[in-house]
Amino acid sequence: MAKIRWVVFILILLLLSCSQASEENPQVLQDSSQSSTGKLVVFLTDLPAGVEKVLVTISAIDVHKTGGASFTVFSGEREYDLLELQKNPELLFDTSLEEGKYTQIRLQVTAGQIQVSGVLYPLTIPSSQVKINCNFSVLSGGTTRIILDFDAEKSLQVSGNPKNNKYNLRPVIKIKSISY
Repeated sequence: MAKIRWVVFILILLLLSCSQASEENPQVLQDSSQSSTGKLVVFLTDLPAGVEKVLVTISAIDVHKTGGASFTVFSGEREYDLLELQKNPELLFDTSLEEGKYTQIRLQVTAGQIQVSGVLYPLTIPSSQVKINCNFSVLSGGTTRIILDFDAEKSLQVSGNPKNNKYNLRPVIKIKSISY
C-alpha cells in the first residue's frame, strides 16, 4: 500500500511539474502549412543518492509530436554516471526538429551498474523504456532547452539480505526546467 502511495505521489509531482512548465512558457502557435524547424536541446542532471557511482546506459531517445509522429533523436549507446551529473548536467542530444507541439520524450535505459563500498554491482532494469510525459514546443528558428532530472535516489531499490544485496533500477526522471 505504501508503494502505491509513493507511485501516485511521484506521478502527481511529474504532472504538476509539466503543467507548471507549460504555464510559465506559453506556447506560440504558428501556421502549420510552413515546414520550418527549430532546435531541441536536452540535458540530464541528478540529485544525490548516497552511493559512490550509478552508471546507466541509454541506447535510444525518441520524442513524440502531437498527432502521433515519433522521431528518433539519438541512437547508439552512451553511459552516464548519474552522480557526476549532480555537478554538471550533460548534453543528451542537440538536434533540429519540425516546429510544433511535442508531448513526450522516451528513453531506452538498457544497462546499469552501481558502486557501493568500492564494489560494482549490476543493476536489474525491469522496464527499459522510460516515458516522460511533458508538453513542450519547438518554435521555428528558436531553441527549446529541457533539463531532465534522473533521480538516482528514487530510482534505486535494494532487495535481498545484507550479505547478498540485489539492486534494481526503476528510472524516475522528471522535468527540471523548460526554456524557450
